[in-house]
Amino acid sequence: MDAANTETDDDSGWNCSVHPSVFFLLGTLVLTICATGMLCASIMTDHWEEVTWSQDKLENFTNVSLKLQWLLERKVAKITGLDERKPLAFLVPMHGGIWTLCLSLTDEEIFLLDGVKFPRIPPCVNYLAGNDRIRANYDRKNDWQHSKYSGDVDHVRQFRMQNLSISCALVCLIILGSAALVGAFGVCQHQISAVLVTGVMYLLAASFAIFTLMIIHLKRLHTKPSRDLDLVGGVDGVVSLPGIHYPREILTARIFTTSWSLDLGWGGVTLCVMTSVLWILLSKIMRFNPISSMIN
Repeated sequence: MDAANTETDDDSGWNCSVHPSVFFLLGTLVLTICATGMLCASIMTDHWEEVTWSQDKLENFTNVSLKLQWLLERKVAKITGLDERKPLAFLVPMHGGIWTLCLSLTDEEIFLLDGVKFPRIPPCVNYLAGNDRIRANYDRKNDWQHSKYSGDVDHVRQFRMQNLSISCALVCLIILGSAALVGAFGVCQHQISAVLVTGVMYLLAASFAIFTLMIIHLKRLHTKPSRDLDLVGGVDGVVSLPGIHYPREILTARIFTTSWSLDLGWGGVTLCVMTSVLWILLSKIMRFNPISSMIN
């Protein structure tokens, strides 16, 4: 027995060597799981954007006819008119995702606000929900979907962008699920074409995820001030009773910031591109080294 075989055989005669391509396959599978999990977690979570309020700007809006009262350690602001017993609006922190918008308040904080006539609304609203009762009681639709601006060309365009971002996210999830099935079939059945298709599908998933991320990044740049002096109903960061008017200039005090879900999405896109390259390279390796020969 020569020296080469001695290094690869144990005392029982079994071959203990592992083909280097096996490590490439394992690395591809691990990166695939990480990329899929990260991108899916980003899409399904609701911390893409956070809405807060500038306290200094809000203080400048107070006058004889408009009064501001801070609640919950200056976390929530209550806007009232001449009659302080009838609130016009509550300015609250919010966070939202691709298809959800939620109050950034705990159940205990919402319970404490009941004493100051805070509207009873669900903590979150889903843009895809078909429950008309919830939509009627909780008009927390995104600024793009506010019915008051349904005739405005700019807001109609943004409403379409909202639907486009949801569509891109759904397509991305469908592609990721299909790629997982095709990839598993290609590896188990040693189908080189299926492995190659998996690489292309992950590249497509990354492309649709980029579309969604860019829309989230750019959506606030296309919001133009309305010509109306007063607003009716709720918008992002504002909770008010139906039919109550409040001055629109308070909206200039809103602060929109991106949050960790968006960063998670960019990380998932990067890993998806890397995963795509690895699957394509794996198809090339399998052409000359079938997986069965790698393991044996």
